[in-house]
Amino acid sequence: MALVTAERELGRRLQLVQGIHWLYGAQGDAYAALLRGYESEPRPAYERARAAGPLWHSKLGVRVCTGYAPARRLLAARTADGPGEQPQSALAWDQGLPDAGELPGADQVREPAARAAERALAGLRGEVDLVASVAARVPVEVLADVHGLTGTDRVRLAEACAGAAGALDAALAPPAYDDAVRLLDAVGALRDLLGDEAARAAVVGVRAARELIAGVLHALLTAPEAAAAAVREDPALLVTETLRHDPPVKLHTFSLAEDVEAAGERVAAGEQVAVLVAAANRDPEAFTTPDRFVPDRYATAGVPEPLVPAPHGVAVEAFARGQAEAVVAVAGVGGLAAAGDLPTAAGDVLAAAGGAVRLGRSPVTWGLERVPARVAG
Repeated sequence: MALVTAERELGRRLQLVQGIHWLYGAQGDAYAALLRGYESEPRPAYERARAAGPLWHSKLGVRVCTGYAPARRLLAARTADGPGEQPQSALAWDQGLPDAGELPGADQVREPAARAAERALAGLRGEVDLVASVAARVPVEVLADVHGLTGTDRVRLAEACAGAAGALDAALAPPAYDDAVRLLDAVGALRDLLGDEAARAAVVGVRAARELIAGVLHALLTAPEAAAAAVREDPALLVTETLRHDPPVKLHTFSLAEDVEAAGERVAAGEQVAVLVAAANRDPEAFTTPDRFVPDRYATAGVPEPLVPAPHGVAVEAFARGQAEAVVAVAGVGGLAAAGDLPTAAGDVLAAAGGAVRLGRSPVTWGLERVPARVAG
């Protein structure tokens, strides 16, 4: 009986949050519309949010930040602890989990990521999806290596990571009931495999690394000239520009533990804040030609670093960056051809094979669902 009651309560909460987003979004609230997630391309939503100002109040009771400078100040402030502090938490998937342990650093993940990328790319032929075959695969294999998992445990880890892939978005955009149950079951499986402390870090880190790798591969295919120059000069520039141009975590919500002055306003302790990272990282007051993918902008001193938040208290940048740089090193061997074709370490060639597809109703990651490519030997 208690289980039935809990299930009904979960279903009601998911429907209620979705209804609130729909109502306020229809009334013109840009933040609610973004959470509603009807658009397949996120840029118009960020532009509408930026048009409302660098720091403004949403009808959802959240202070929304779109400017780079105020976002940087807010992200540097002390935040209130605990998943219960998440604004409008539709699905508190990490409730009851302890504070996350640290993810492995960049130096720890480069070698296993390079091995995983070589295996993934070596087996590709014909029409492929670089998200499913590379971006979603590499972080899971890296995590398995770091935790020393073998045999069936590696298979269980891959299944659990796939089931929990929507967790970051589900906290703000309520999933369908069946999807929510599968997600919670997947988090439970990760707790069994890795322990409670590592489970939260695994959920967040794997998704962030997946999105950064997917973004880098997408850039290699869609901005070949800029990407080629970066691969020849310094592959890290390519990853840094991807963090700015297509950040793996595009929206970060939290409650402040202290008063902060930002954009000429006082944001009080206890207020709920939503930093639109993807909008702030394209703030024209901070970046020249912000909508262009220009990796060599970071070869010049004084250019602001991309904002990379720590969702659910998990610092993801080093873990994701180390893997993305390793994938670039494997995929970018030999440089890029003028037509945008990409020779791999195995001597094959990657080329774009249609437009990328983004996930719907995923306001935190607005992730790449598919990056079609063609592989020819």
